[in-house]
Amino acid sequence: DEPHGAPITFGPDTPWTELEAIPTGNEDAMTHIARFLDDVQRALVEIPVSDSREADANDVHFIEEGRRMLRISRFHVLPDIRAGCIDSHRTLFATCWSEIAELRRADEVDTGSVIILPDHDIEDVRRFIDMNIQRPLEWLGLADLFEVASLHRDSPAIRLLHKLEDIP
Repeated sequence: DEPHGAPITFGPDTPWTELEAIPTGNEDAMTHIARFLDDVQRALVEIPVSDSREADANDVHFIEEGRRMLRISRFHVLPDIRAGCIDSHRTLFATCWSEIAELRRADEVDTGSVIILPDHDIEDVRRFIDMNIQRPLEWLGLADLFEVASLHRDSPAIRLLHKLEDIP
């Protein structure tokens, strides 16, 4: 892999923040993460799988989604994000791009982050992802390194996966 541009520097003079992988000391955040993971597990269990030797589309979907969630090693909760609020937009933008920078810095395959947005509108999340994550990743030539998705489980969320490899 060739490096893509200069690394993002973290510091007080930048909008980027070096975030912990899992929020510590924040019981509300941990509750949201637990609910999100419970809901993901419930959604996986609801996918009908066949008992036959040949995998069908549901079997493949079950494997793919389970594998994606097992790759998540970083979790963030942003409870006060409001649509139309510029400060909320800045916080969400900085969090997403700080996570993208961290995933690129670590440069490990099959890793990812989830940013949970309690009580936020899923359509607003989808618009945000399109305009502020997917398009810029394409412009920067990084789109092939990341899979970005909006999820609506217990709370809307943004899933960022870095260098997701195919099923062997």
